[in-house]
Amino acid sequence: MNLINQRYFSLLITLLTCLLALLSSLALDYDFLFRFVDEGGFIETLTLAFYLIAALFVLCYPRTTIKLTSRIAIAILMLAMLAREADLHKVFGMSMLKIKFWLTAESTISDKFCAALILIFLIFSLYTLIRHSTKNYLIDLKHGQYYAVTILIFFIVLIVSKIIDRSVNMIYEMTSWLAPTWVIALQLPQEEYLECLLPLLIIIAIMQYDHSKKISNH
Repeated sequence: MNLINQRYFSLLITLLTCLLALLSSLALDYDFLFRFVDEGGFIETLTLAFYLIAALFVLCYPRTTIKLTSRIAIAILMLAMLAREADLHKVFGMSMLKIKFWLTAESTISDKFCAALILIFLIFSLYTLIRHSTKNYLIDLKHGQYYAVTILIFFIVLIVSKIIDRSVNMIYEMTSWLAPTWVIALQLPQEEYLECLLPLLIIIAIMQYDHSKKISNH
């Protein structure tokens, strides 16, 4: 059995990612650290590359255990997350994910129409994936299938990274406490490293899913 198909592999690399982020916070000069993890920096660029690799991986993976419709839906969602990470949701001047975009006169009718088509396309892809996979996924998660656990960890990491991202601003809005530099140096790497991990978890889940199906067919 290879390393990826070990029971706690996904949890282990998640914890190692958090540890690596902490070591970066403690060991790197603040100026270099912020350039390293800030928007447009190395970590964000690596994250975008990983999302693209994940999309291509699911489409080109040589096994036939994943249906074509599911492959396409996963690839589309990976590209959507890539676009979100690259701030392409603001391509019309403001985020199409905000209600203000749809209510303000600053957004033209054509912008709203194009944004609606994009969102409908993404929602349909997500619906297709949920419709075809949710029942079997919940059963596999109940039985502790490794790929199912990895997908669960994916969603946990996604939520935790967003909480970390908003934490300092939320505290400031509630208490007017301005976080010192050392707090930001602890926060930013955790958020960015965890976001970088997300597409890798999808690749791992696909490989674990294929492995579980090969075992069940023998």
